[in-house]
Amino acid sequence: MLFNSKLAGITALASLTLAQEQSAIAPEDSHVVKLSQDSFDSFQKENELFLAEFFAPWCGHCKTLAPHYVEAAKTLHEEYQIPIVQVDCTDNQELCMEQGIKGYPTLKVFKKNGEIVSDYQGQRSKDAIVQFMVKQSLPAVSEFTDLESLNEFLAKQKDNVIISQYFADKDSQQLNETFYNVAENLRDEYVFVNYLGDDEVKSYNISVLTPSQDPIAFEATVAEEATLKESSESLSDFIAIESKPYFGEIDGSSYELYMNADIPLAYFFYQSEEQREEYLPLFNKLGKQYRGKLNFAGLDASKYGKHAENLNLEEQFPLFAIHELESNLKFGPEQIPSEEFTEETVVELKESSIEEFVEKYLNKELSPIIKSEEIPEVQESNVIKIVGKSHDEIRFDENKDVLVKYYAPWCGHCKKMAPLYETLADIYALDEEAKEKVVIGKIDGTLNDVFGIEITGYPTLALYPAGDLSKEPIIYKGPRTLESFLQFIKENGAHGIDGAQILADNTPVEEEEEDIEEFEEDEEVPVQDEL
Repeated sequence: MLFNSKLAGITALASLTLAQEQSAIAPEDSHVVKLSQDSFDSFQKENELFLAEFFAPWCGHCKTLAPHYVEAAKTLHEEYQIPIVQVDCTDNQELCMEQGIKGYPTLKVFKKNGEIVSDYQGQRSKDAIVQFMVKQSLPAVSEFTDLESLNEFLAKQKDNVIISQYFADKDSQQLNETFYNVAENLRDEYVFVNYLGDDEVKSYNISVLTPSQDPIAFEATVAEEATLKESSESLSDFIAIESKPYFGEIDGSSYELYMNADIPLAYFFYQSEEQREEYLPLFNKLGKQYRGKLNFAGLDASKYGKHAENLNLEEQFPLFAIHELESNLKFGPEQIPSEEFTEETVVELKESSIEEFVEKYLNKELSPIIKSEEIPEVQESNVIKIVGKSHDEIRFDENKDVLVKYYAPWCGHCKKMAPLYETLADIYALDEEAKEKVVIGKIDGTLNDVFGIEITGYPTLALYPAGDLSKEPIIYKGPRTLESFLQFIKENGAHGIDGAQILADNTPVEEEEEDIEEFEEDEEVPVQDEL
């Protein structure tokens, strides 16, 4: 065993050393094309299809990818004439920024001379890259001229969602162009087919064919009367809705698809396949009835039960809830513990609880479940503690300019800024008028739900001017200094309160120079270094 352990250690060390020695930059004699800021645009215009790697020479993942990328480039060049390129982002920062590169390596597929750009999400191996790019080189739409060959092809698709077009009406060129345009953009998600024969087909039709549901036809007139862009968006939206089953399943492969939908998601957490089958007729019925308004999907509670916490619900199953993905509002009905379930209560839940709950939700008769701390009875400092239950009431106060700090207890930047933020609140507390017109508040984003603002990081400072309830929050983006905070509130608040003047009026003259010097030395420099 000792020998085997040593051998394993030596092997691991050798692998690590090999990875460290492997260069992320493709060899000069490889088929990987090196592009720069100056050559990228012309290369893009000259090539219908290519794969680009945006990388950094020091990146470990880039070094691991390198040999696979080089081998893929060789095969794609020699057998398919599909180019593969590299862009060194350390030398071409502007180009990489233009392409939205946020991490290394990032692989992007460029099609139609750069008109269509998408991220490569497949495995980073030679075979996977080759297979993916070969598929990209094939037509996005499979065309058939006789029904027999079409039906044979459809029979082989098994669980795939088919987007079919029957094109007998030659005057519908606009819709035909729309179909091919959408197919190019969605080719990785669906199978597109076009029947070009005249037999047994009398009219133009685009349909979504799913494994378990009847075909759903797209209204052609919507696209024919619109521009190509508008009709493509309309058809894409139609496919996004109709390609989903009436009652689907959320797991690792489908989660993103549902999260990116533009309509709310109704979850059913089930404890067993038998329980799922028991509810299947109900949710198929509701899914069909409320098509385009709600997506219905099951979630295996034994695997994903923890997700209930994200919906502000307890882990009591079976469980049904609705999540408005865009607004992040969550709605949940009464939960029935699993031990209470009998055949009678299942029927009662189906007929009285779920259907009634869905109907009330769509009629906007329900209040969302808001995660919130309790509203404090007494405020402990001049920085007002805001919670989920009080967030909207405080920020939308018509008479006050409200500055809110969204923070997390574990956030190091938040902790460093806390004393400065307390000082800011203390300044406005020195003046009676300012106390009535300016609120300096904070809310723990980990314990409270907030709506109407997207928090992308902590701390986030947002100002809500008095009297302007429709305006988006004004996000603070300046340096984290007292002077900048005071100026921000003065310039953007509805009342124009001059906090710097309040500070000057309340600072003894003999101490002013010493205090400012000490503040700048202790607080401002570290904050600037932090940024």
